Amino acid sequence: MTTRRVTTLLTKSTVRRVAIAAAISLVLVACKKTEVTPEELDARAQAAVAAKTPPASSADAAASSADAAAADAGPSTKTVTYAGKYSVTLGKMYVPDQKDWSSVKFKNDETKLLGDGEITLVVDGTGRVSGGTEAGPLGASVVDGTSDGTTLTATIRRKDPSDEGLTGTLVAKIAGDALDGTMKLAESNAAVVREAKLEAKAKK
Repeated sequence: MTTRRVTTLLTKSTVRRVAIAAAISLVLVACKKTEVTPEELDARAQAAVAAKTPPASSADAAASSADAAAADAGPSTKTVTYAGKYSVTLGKMYVPDQKDWSSVKFKNDETKLLGDGEITLVVDGTGRVSGGTEAGPLGASVVDGTSDGTTLTATIRRKDPSDEGLTGTLVAKIAGDALDGTMKLAESNAAVVREAKLEAKAKK
């Protein structure tokens, strides 16, 4: 092999090695560029949180709007006491006129548990209704129910179940400081059926 041929082979080998070394260097540089330091990760995380967090004024406004909506949608957050009067009148018992009901007879006793009386209803901040009566046609009764701020529904039971007085249901509407409603009532043996209207005002 001549000296010129050897020199040519060495030159080609050297060029190949230089090319490989350059390629490796480029790969290493690229790898270093893709590496992210812990400091860079922390900075990116803080930037992402800041981008998703609304300004303080916007957050306060949103919270205020949510509180206002909750206040409008639900009952009052304070306890309200309503005091008023009720008036009991004769009720009606419906008996179907079909043959199967021909043996059913009902005569409403029209001589007792009629007239007027006073009633107290208390609605607390959760919408729970309590109260009752002490005299009048209802005598000593207990009222239990719920209110959503505009409608009140409740049951009426006896403070002393052994007195066999009137029991039933109460439905009322609340508008401002006024409460107006009706009651459907009956004696324990259903010999007496009554209806009542009530009107009450919130105590100041």
